Amino acid sequence: MHAVRFTRILSAVMLISLSGLMWGTGCEKSGQTAQSQTGVSEKDLENSTADVSTAEQSAMDADQAQTERVTYQSGMEIGAIPMPFEVSDVTGPNKGKTLCYRCLYGERPVVGIFVRELDAPTTMLIKKIDSEVATHQDEKLAAFVVMLTDTPVDVKRDLEKIASENQIKHVPLTVYEGTAGPPGYNIKQDASVNVMMWEGVVIANRAWQAGQLKPEEIREVIADTRLIVH
Repeated sequence: MHAVRFTRILSAVMLISLSGLMWGTGCEKSGQTAQSQTGVSEKDLENSTADVSTAEQSAMDADQAQTERVTYQSGMEIGAIPMPFEVSDVTGPNKGKTLCYRCLYGERPVVGIFVRELDAPTTMLIKKIDSEVATHQDEKLAAFVVMLTDTPVDVKRDLEKIASENQIKHVPLTVYEGTAGPPGYNIKQDASVNVMMWEGVVIANRAWQAGQLKPEEIREVIADTRLIVH
């Protein structure tokens, strides 16, 4: 975008300079107009200037949109050490148990998905991560979902249903009692989804407020797994 903007600005400047040069070297004295010599009229120059302004504005809008898309932050900083915490497991081999997946997975590459709601985009994200875990079993990739809630009993049935309907087999769905989340994980209260990846220390961290998680963001999360899978 910046390259296109610069090219269009440069083109307009060259047109304006060439037109001025032709007028200054005797075009008007010979009765010829700049239009006949250069093929550029004042209207053309105005249109070029308008195009440049439009391109500049489009670039600014794109830059602003990109900035707004990546400015929301929640969770641990890169390089932080995830602390142990216990969850109630709802699905998977440890269903019905209270355990610490941070402890169980140890130094393995881990994707921790912290959620406060399970809408369609969040479910799709979980499915994609489940597929990644299945693909990278040789690399010991692991993942788990943590539902942050003050009413864990009420959401367990929903978690079971989501796991069953979407055939989520490699990512356990768990519940953490308390919407604030585990101590030290710094999950903002208005974060709907917070994905943190670690391999001993945090390597990647992305978060979204309600309604912000889009297909392109899901693809970026999947790409982030390459940072912890070797």
